[in-house]
Amino acid sequence: MEIGFELILPVKEHAMQLLPWINDHETLKNSFHQNRRHPDEFFGEFVGRYFTSPQFPPVFILHEGKRAGYLRFNETEHIKRPGTPCLEVSICIAPEFRSKKVATGALRALDDLLRGRGVSGLLAEAKTGNDASVKAFVNAGFKEEGRHFKTVHDTGETLEVVLLFKELEQEVKQGSVYIIAEAGSNWRMGSKKRDKAMAKALIDVAKDAGANAVKFQTYRPETVYVENAGKSGYLADAGILEDVSTIFSDLAMPYEMIEDLAAYCRQSGIDFMSTPFSEKDFEEVDPWVARHKIASYENGHVHLLELAAKAKKPLILSTGASTVDEIAWAVSTFRQAGGSDITLLQCTARYPAEPVSMNLSAMAFLRARFRCPVGLSDHSRDPIIAPVMATALGGVVIEKHFTLSNHLPGPDHSFAVLPSELKEMVRSVREAEMMRGGGFKGIHQNEEELRRFARRGLQATRHIEAGEIFAEGVNFAILRPGNQTIGVHPRFIGEIEGKTAKREIEAGSGILFGDW
Repeated sequence: MEIGFELILPVKEHAMQLLPWINDHETLKNSFHQNRRHPDEFFGEFVGRYFTSPQFPPVFILHEGKRAGYLRFNETEHIKRPGTPCLEVSICIAPEFRSKKVATGALRALDDLLRGRGVSGLLAEAKTGNDASVKAFVNAGFKEEGRHFKTVHDTGETLEVVLLFKELEQEVKQGSVYIIAEAGSNWRMGSKKRDKAMAKALIDVAKDAGANAVKFQTYRPETVYVENAGKSGYLADAGILEDVSTIFSDLAMPYEMIEDLAAYCRQSGIDFMSTPFSEKDFEEVDPWVARHKIASYENGHVHLLELAAKAKKPLILSTGASTVDEIAWAVSTFRQAGGSDITLLQCTARYPAEPVSMNLSAMAFLRARFRCPVGLSDHSRDPIIAPVMATALGGVVIEKHFTLSNHLPGPDHSFAVLPSELKEMVRSVREAEMMRGGGFKGIHQNEEELRRFARRGLQATRHIEAGEIFAEGVNFAILRPGNQTIGVHPRFIGEIEGKTAKREIEAGSGILFGDW
């Protein structure tokens, strides 16, 4: 069965596609909300309720290229590991596709849709008696976790539901933002001895800063530019007046350095990476790296993409100066060649990149459009703002050029960050990562004590006798309990007002369920 997904947009055309499926008699019978929706009213509900999670918008289910239903998501908490992100899944199948096992196929395909996006579990609820839905979830790997009663907020109706859960393989890990300290060509000092010493000094700096990896570049001028490519305006502005082939020839890292630097990284406890620019470069780099990086201007190099796919290692792909169609082709080429683990980096291919050109919000677009993790290759000069923003926006990879001095000769030194700035960048990213949290709204354990003390409930303002009538302002009020028992949520005030107390309640104590 060919199952695919298409992003649902908050537009009327897509809302009206969903409406007849939702209003179908069989769908309404098994739904928590059994009232038919009117077209004029539904669009507001659609925009307001179906897009609550920017990272996980709803999607159409495609069966052999046709829209056959939809999935929507809400971020919630893992039922077995509090504090771990989880997604609640709702599914609706178009009537004409119900007999084709589309629901089970779509729910199975969610593993690939969500891979690498920090989701550790999927949660679903089905109304008791909705055996078809329960069967679809179970056939897709969900397990029944029991039954409970649920109050439907819109109607106040209480229903028994089946709770279903599926554990996913990937889990959110501490330190999940992978920080690459980009050495680039900044190792070049003019002699073999000094080159190697500078490269190792840069590795030491990256390790000391707390980066996950240090990255170099591997190329030969004859496999990058045409022989008569001429001079680069960007480099000329930086005072580098040689033609680009001469510059690349001077900065090309000897292949024999790769193994030596990889060994030094391994000894130092930091990952070694190097960006290849040709098939031969890839062949030299591949034995020494755990993941590959392909640069922005190489994301059209079909042979590099195919080699990366066949290597069966994670690929990090930059998207600077690329159109959406070009990125789509690169991702498709990689996947069709057998690659699966790809991360796209938002990148502005300018050195340095001005703040106005950074467009960090494009990360959300890349994540949704290509269903993969995203990050940032940061060419701005500031060491903090863009990496922290990218982390807050859900980036899982941050790449940043660094150097020992902005005054050294070479094309990449002037805009690179200094060792102290790199260390501060890593510290800021790690702190931002902690502050970002798991992506759902819940009560943190650090809030519990004050929540019990200060959250308002319905509290007795004087001693209440059994048989006494509850009256707000007379014998109870909406107050903070302090060290007293907290009463029921103030939303139940309408149910309590005018009812009879079933027990004695001491002054200050909370009014509890069963007290009226």
